[in-house]
Amino acid sequence: MVGLLARTGKGTAIVASLGFEERFLLRAVIRRGVKENDKIVVIMPEKGDPRGEKAFQTLKELLDKAFPQIELIKHEVNVQDFYGAISNLRNLLNKLNLENNIVLNLSGGQRLLILEILAAALSLGINAELEIETEDSSVYLTIPIKTMHQLKLDRIDQEILRKVAERGEIRLKDLEELKIPKATLWRKLNRLTEDGLLEKDRDRYKLSDIGRAWM
Repeated sequence: MVGLLARTGKGTAIVASLGFEERFLLRAVIRRGVKENDKIVVIMPEKGDPRGEKAFQTLKELLDKAFPQIELIKHEVNVQDFYGAISNLRNLLNKLNLENNIVLNLSGGQRLLILEILAAALSLGINAELEIETEDSSVYLTIPIKTMHQLKLDRIDQEILRKVAERGEIRLKDLEELKIPKATLWRKLNRLTEDGLLEKDRDRYKLSDIGRAWM
């Protein structure tokens, strides 16, 4: 499974919070598929619970056998220093983002650690993919983190999105009733598509999942 981030010349860095169970992260690695220059960065609390270290060692042993080509990195942060942890994680993500497509796997680990990782990623505005599996494994969700970024939508953007939501899908000519110049509408449709709010199929546009979230 390639996921939402298109495969490029870059490798993929799966950045994951780890708690007392390695199964969530291990399933994510198997589900996604990996290649030689991919890496897994496990984020853990400094001076954490021995059960967390045991989970990491189990994960390491399994990955060494199944995927010996993958680089496994353990990165510890002081979760009790909230702002210091965010600064630490910002530096880490910034470096990883230079050479890797980033996937944030936040299915395990302390809630505070998860919040710190998410805050660091959002503050950088990186184009990462976020994946979460529920505790009972009944739901697996993967979304682009830009879903959480603030988008500046003006009146015309909002009118276009409303029209698409009302009709299910539209063509450029369907927006003529808005009395807006065609060049402006064309530019707006292209930008909304680039931002992931609309999906284009030939000459038709419809709301993406991200677009539905913004309605």
